[in-house]
Amino acid sequence: MTANGLAAALVACAAGVMLCPSGAAAQARGPVEVDAEPSQVNREQPVAVPDPRDAPDSLSNFDLGPPKGKTNTGTFTFGGAIRARYDWRFDDGSRGGVRKARENFDFDTLALKAAYDSDTIFGATQYRFYGGSSIYGPRNGYRGNPGEVHFPMFAYIGYKFTPEDSITVGLNQSPFGLTPYFGTSFLETLGFTMGLEEVYNFGVKFSHVEPDFNYQVGFYPGANPNAFGLSLDSARYSTNIVRADPYVTNGTSNAEQNMFIGRAEYFVLKNDTASLAFGASIWHSDIYNFDTRQTGTKQLEGLHALGTYGPWGFKAIYVRQDIDPKNPFRNDLITIGGFDFSYNLATRGNFVSGEVTYKVPDPIGPFTVVPFVGYSAFYKDKAAFRASERFTLGGAWTLTADPNLIIYTEAAIGRNDPYVGVGEFNNGLAQGGENRWKSRFIMNIGYYF
Repeated sequence: MTANGLAAALVACAAGVMLCPSGAAAQARGPVEVDAEPSQVNREQPVAVPDPRDAPDSLSNFDLGPPKGKTNTGTFTFGGAIRARYDWRFDDGSRGGVRKARENFDFDTLALKAAYDSDTIFGATQYRFYGGSSIYGPRNGYRGNPGEVHFPMFAYIGYKFTPEDSITVGLNQSPFGLTPYFGTSFLETLGFTMGLEEVYNFGVKFSHVEPDFNYQVGFYPGANPNAFGLSLDSARYSTNIVRADPYVTNGTSNAEQNMFIGRAEYFVLKNDTASLAFGASIWHSDIYNFDTRQTGTKQLEGLHALGTYGPWGFKAIYVRQDIDPKNPFRNDLITIGGFDFSYNLATRGNFVSGEVTYKVPDPIGPFTVVPFVGYSAFYKDKAAFRASERFTLGGAWTLTADPNLIIYTEAAIGRNDPYVGVGEFNNGLAQGGENRWKSRFIMNIGYYF
């Protein structure tokens, strides 16, 4: 990345934060999807802008939004989102391999959601449609039609034993690390790219949530399923271990099974001025290889912290990753995928992420703003594998007059990062790419209904 490219990214992002901010007090937590699961904790942490809905009465008892479809036994809620995206890539490439900057303004996502909540039964589902953009365009083999790639995000039902205890069955978020997100960025952190953050799998989860203490444990026989797209095994929302597409150099063919996942978190401080919590997570699973027909293992251990002080907020997480696949040739990498693309990941290393946010107390023009700055990295054990890093600087904006309109702007500056710069996608998280800093700027405009 050139100095001019870096400067342009920072100036564009800073201008966006100053001119088009967002995030009122009622929108002072992560972009939580409209769903009914009572176990998604930390909804009130001031880290980002959520999908619009009524504020929860408590962590374990909340409305799902305006009482649409009210029945004698519970509340149905239907909604969705439509989003467009402006993408300015400073380190892209042409069909002939010539390096160039590239700008695109495209359709991004159509999401359709439904949820049900009552005193005892809850459930929710969301389905997403992608396509018709530069990512899903002819140069990547697509026809360029909206909806060409589509898959479920979550689909589950559950039962509340008490106001604190519940069980969830189906395609639900696995309880690992900071939930529901490691940070505020629209791209999320490198943890999402690695398959650590916001992972949805098929299984059963038990949740216990108190104001100062919560824990969740789950067993997931299988991963988020492959749905509709062009890839061999990667048409799915979450980043999962998959069978590699032909274009992936040294790609592997694996599936994750029998996942035992759990997390616990305790608030050592929580009052009107400040809060501070610490937590730990563990993830153990089997990794089946389709070529050797042998089963390896995956082990993750994580520690995290989150806190607030007035308008300030922070999140931090550390994860140790040890994957022992039974590949036919080499076990120092494994193929993962999502959003209809696959790429390689180093099997052993340390992941770290940290983020600081600030809630601007008063609206700026028609918007309110939550600016954020974050860093995430994957330091690999193998000496020849270069570290992957990402800096993010951005802002989340909500239109004060209509909080259904939410805008994210952010500059991502990465090295050996599959999401930043040409030449990094296939092996940036494994051996590494060109090992130089590259950048991109994103503006995502969403209307949530």
